[in-house]
This record gives sequence, structure tokens and C-alpha cells, in this order.
Amino acid sequence: MLSKICSRVSRYPHSPRTDGKIHQIQRSLSTQNARLAQLNKDCIAALKKIEINHSLWGTMCEIEDKFRADINDEVNYEYQRVPDHLLFSPDNSPAAAERAVGYQLSCGLSETPRFLLNYSVSAPDMTLDAAITPKHKSDLIESFTESFTKLKDSDQMAMASTIQPDVLIKLGVSVSCEAMNLSIANKKADKPQLAEDHLIALIDYCSSNSGMFNAINDSMRIWQLCGVNTLALITSCLSKPLNEGLGILSMHHDFLYRGTLYKGVAICNGAGAFRLSKMQPGMQYCSPHWSSATHVESQNYAARKPDRQLQMTILHAEGVRAHMFNNISSMGEGEVIMPPKPIYFLEESAVDPALQNANRQLPTIYGTMKPIQSATDARLREPHAILV
Repeated sequence: MLSKICSRVSRYPHSPRTDGKIHQIQRSLSTQNARLAQLNKDCIAALKKIEINHSLWGTMCEIEDKFRADINDEVNYEYQRVPDHLLFSPDNSPAAAERAVGYQLSCGLSETPRFLLNYSVSAPDMTLDAAITPKHKSDLIESFTESFTKLKDSDQMAMASTIQPDVLIKLGVSVSCEAMNLSIANKKADKPQLAEDHLIALIDYCSSNSGMFNAINDSMRIWQLCGVNTLALITSCLSKPLNEGLGILSMHHDFLYRGTLYKGVAICNGAGAFRLSKMQPGMQYCSPHWSSATHVESQNYAARKPDRQLQMTILHAEGVRAHMFNNISSMGEGEVIMPPKPIYFLEESAVDPALQNANRQLPTIYGTMKPIQSATDARLREPHAILV
């Protein structure tokens, strides 16, 4: 079924540069792979040498300028050379793995400087409050106070109950007396509640406008796929309170979700074939970060966005309902954020027909968060970043 979408999907979203470095078609495949491998190796080495200090912004911009365009060109060139009939075939060859590494490095190099525009990281282990720029914090609070008023009463009550009362007052959130009393009661009962940094992190990660979720996810995938944690350390001022906040919400019944979830996966890029090779029936994968999905099938990105060509349907899933933290433009998408727990991939024939969507327009793969015992489990525990 994957082959059916070959003719209506762009091969790659980026065009090669034409500044004199465009690659000659006659170059041998072995030479091409060697160049990409060397660029990836040199970029990873440069990332490992980064010192998180007041020069971080300039250092990151230098590394991006030095590597990103060249790596992107090489990945693009390699991807264009894949025959059409193999474009949607799983491929775990060294060449495919190298493309996947290059693709992920290119994403991380693009997103980290954007992150540093909003979080002025200048030392290891900075807190969110110390790193976030005043303007970015103000924009997030303004967005949240606006979207909060659009929530239905029951959602406002549920959200207020999970936030410390002094935080609601400090941020100027317009809550009813009943909601404020519930927040105060939970505080007095020592129930887990969100502190200010937790709330800001959740608002930022769940925002479709800020794009900071890309920086966190890409930094964690680079750590998982390339073995370098520098970008993850840079983004930890946001990811640490985010993870803590999601953990707190998972202790509140109103935010728990259990059931089927849907997620769009991008495979029409340099990493696609390698990702597919790690999503085959019988395999399992654990994301290095919390992952966004939706409980509304029509709202998953495979059904709504042209850059997602594969739908992942996750049975027996669990997660945290996040729509209450979305900005207004995305709060109706039914977002659920899944914890970093294993997903086990299934044969479609093993899925209950009642759980399948016979009218789906895109190829679908199935997985479950319910553990599956298998004699081959040992060989399936592979650290590959596949969720996007």
C-alpha cells in the first residue's frame, strides 16, 4: 500500500544549493556515502565539544553555518538517488542509517538556535525561570490566559485543580471562585500540583506557534541516534520541568487517557526508509521523549498535513490529555501526549477488525503499548529514533 502514494508525494522538501557545491551525478555511491559519513562524524564531534556558557549562541550559529547546509545537501542527494520502487521500502543498510543520522543532525542544528532565541542558556543546569526571555514568557502567559477562557467549565475546573493557587494569582488567570477554591483545597490536601515552571513548560511545548517542541524532540533524538547529549543539555531548562509537569498531570484522573491513539509519521525524507525498517511487525521502540498524538483519528497529522505520509494507530495506548494547554488554534485537535514507553508493532492481520479503519486514505501501521512477550524480544530492543 505504501507504493500507492509514491506518485503524489514530493521526493524531498528541500532543494540542493546552487552555489557551486552542487554534486555531480557521476560521483560514485561509495564516495558520496563517505562524504556524508565524514560530515556526520565531524558534526557530532563538534557538538560534543560545545561548552555551555555565554558564548553558546555564537558557537551554535557557527556549527550550524559550518555543517547544516552541507549535510542537508548530501542527504538530499542520497535520497534523490533512491529508485522510485524502493522509496517506501524498509532499509536498514549502513547508507540508509547514515542518511537518517544526517537528517536528524540537520533538524537539530536548525531548531537549537531558534530555541536559544527564547531561552538564553548560558550555563549547564539552568532553570526555566533563569533561561526564558521576558518576551517569550509574556507571550506564553498571554496565550494561555486567552485560551483558558475558551475552555468549557469542566476543563477549567480540572486545570485549576492541578495548578498551585499562588501561580493562578501571579499569572492573572481568570478563574471562578469555585475553581480557585478547588485549587486551594488540593494544595491543603498536599495533592501534586503544577508550579509555575511546570505550567510555562507545558504551555510552551503544547503551543503550535512557538515550535519549542521541535527543539526538545530533536535534541533527544540526536542523543538517542547519535550518542551526543549536548543539545539535550541545552534544552533541559525546558524539558526537565515539562517532564515533571506531565508526570504530575498523570496523577490526576481528569488528564489520564487510555484507549486508541493516532499519529502521523513522515517517511518522505532522507530518514524515512530507515525509520520504516524499525517499525516492522514484531519490533518494538521506545521514544526518548514524550510524544504527541491524538485520540481523534481525523485530527492526526497524516490526515491533515502533506508532510506526514503514514498513519500510526496505537492500540491500548496511554497518555496525558494536553488540549487544555494548547493555544486557541490547536486546542480542538484532541492532543494526547504519550509517555516514553515501548510501542510494539503488529501485523495488521492481528488487529481486531473493529479497531481498523477500512476507509483510511493513507497507509497505516499498527502498534500497541500493551507488552507482548516474544522469543525475539532481545534482538528487537534497538535505539532508533522513529517517531516524529
